[in-house]
Amino acid sequence: MDSSYAAPFALHNGRVVSRGNLWSDVLALAAQLPDRPYLFNLCENRYLFCVCLLAAATRGQICLLPPAGQMAVILEILRDYPGAYTAREHPLEQADLEWFEVTAPGSTSMTLQPRFDWQRTAVIAFTSGSTGKPKPCPHSLNTFKTSAEMAVSSLGLAEQQLLMLSTTPPQHMYGLETSVFWPLFSKLVLHDGRPFYAEDIRQTIKNAPWPTILASTPTHLRSLIKADTPWDNLAGIISATDTLSEKLAGETAAILGQSPREIYGSTETLSFASRETLRENLWRPYLGCRLIQDKSGPTSLESKHLPNAVQLQDSVQIEADGRFAVLGRDQDMVKIGGKRASLTELNRRLKDIDGVEDGFCFIQENGRLAVVVVSQLNNQDIRLGLQPYVDEVFLPRKIHFVTAVPRDQTGKLAKIELENLVAGLV
Repeated sequence: MDSSYAAPFALHNGRVVSRGNLWSDVLALAAQLPDRPYLFNLCENRYLFCVCLLAAATRGQICLLPPAGQMAVILEILRDYPGAYTAREHPLEQADLEWFEVTAPGSTSMTLQPRFDWQRTAVIAFTSGSTGKPKPCPHSLNTFKTSAEMAVSSLGLAEQQLLMLSTTPPQHMYGLETSVFWPLFSKLVLHDGRPFYAEDIRQTIKNAPWPTILASTPTHLRSLIKADTPWDNLAGIISATDTLSEKLAGETAAILGQSPREIYGSTETLSFASRETLRENLWRPYLGCRLIQDKSGPTSLESKHLPNAVQLQDSVQIEADGRFAVLGRDQDMVKIGGKRASLTELNRRLKDIDGVEDGFCFIQENGRLAVVVVSQLNNQDIRLGLQPYVDEVFLPRKIHFVTAVPRDQTGKLAKIELENLVAGLV
């Protein structure tokens, strides 16, 4: 057994777990799993999630990762995967759904890495439902391995022993990649928790045994910049799930002391490009990734981590050197008075207004633009905040004030949640 098995892999319950310990835990848990083809891996602890996923892979079982933890979502997916059981630390509310309790064997011995079928589907992740019914996206361990190696190499993290702390659950593709598979296939170290409040995150980073990379979202970063205290031991910031505005990136760099880097991808593709928001507008594909644009408009990603080319949902403009700009999704474009605008861009401008905590734009049945905001500002303040950046026809005619926008754990607003909220507005 070479020295790499003694190298740290995770910080679990304050204890450093070596890679050899990991594989010992994986094999011990694999021997206990029910004999079923599928499981919902709902573990909240990130280390237990990782052990459960790998243990299932050794048994040839496929992890189902629902886009949300609500029972209705799980039961909807279960109809297509009969016989699936749930695996997590605590039982679910649904008593008739088979549950397996996941506990860490806590092995002190070290074991060699088990044999995996690297090409077999190990995970089926589901789209967030922001554009409709969740869609299954199967991926093999080889896809995750190759993608992780490309990502950490492109970001300069491959040979660095840094702690990866994520505010996103591992069931979401962004959290899964950055906080589970990046450490698994590099020298990065997995942190098993998911602190939520700004001070908890700051203290976790400050007291970590290694300099820490924070993988978060624009929604979460907006709360972190309110903490007027030093962010010691923070080595870098990764952001995804929504566009990070230059304004928020600048505030984050000034207060947290690190210039954030965005990564770009999807549940179907995994991440495949990055940019440092304060230095560049264009996205730079990872080495080994290439965008191909069809003459009719659609763009596809070709990459060594994907068995086949995958068509992107976004419209992009590709430069001669391979870098690209994201123009938005076709369904994201709105047209008023003969002029076009992107809802994503309008949302970004809205949330960049000083005094707006959160919000989004939508088109009313009469074809006019309206907004929902969490803010103490008045209507005129919000319109004046948008006026320098958007055409007159896109200034909101109606502004609704709410106490909170029902975003999920990744900061996204699912289509059904948006529709329910809008339907209840007066």
